[in-house]
Amino acid sequence: MFIEATEQHISEIVELVNLSYRSKAQQGWTSEASIVDGDRTNAQQIRELIQNNSNILLMFQGMQLIACVHVKNCEKSGYIGMLTTHPVMQNQGLGKQLLQTAETYLKQKYGVSTFQMSVLSTRTELIAFYQRRGYALTHQVDAYPIHANVGQPLFQDLTVLNLIKHTDLAEHDC
Repeated sequence: MFIEATEQHISEIVELVNLSYRSKAQQGWTSEASIVDGDRTNAQQIRELIQNNSNILLMFQGMQLIACVHVKNCEKSGYIGMLTTHPVMQNQGLGKQLLQTAETYLKQKYGVSTFQMSVLSTRTELIAFYQRRGYALTHQVDAYPIHANVGQPLFQDLTVLNLIKHTDLAEHDC
């Protein structure tokens, strides 16, 4: 079961995201610690993500936050980002479940049938994961967003690739 994040969840989200993406001690298969240095997010960035047609969906096991995903309405499409599973909970199907939940949430809440996301160019295993779920690379390549305060790339040529998935809303109607 997933819930929408509120102000009270911010510190837990920051801790989970930074642990999953950038921890050198606990590296899961989604870790970016070998390609980007520094924190992935901070409290102010999370606070901004849980406002105005944007939220973070959370999954708990007992009282512990074990997974989250950012979802945003972009009028004609939904954006899915920061898909995070605690490193010790990875390889149990939570990422697939989280992705499906994000897509369903965006369809039901905003009526979108197209989804977008961004992935670091060196994350070939992650790109393949999304491609197996119907996402396709677009021709849009962006520079690493150093100005966004999401860490320092350890490689000069690190870029951000964009993916898109089109679905048919009618196939989900009852």
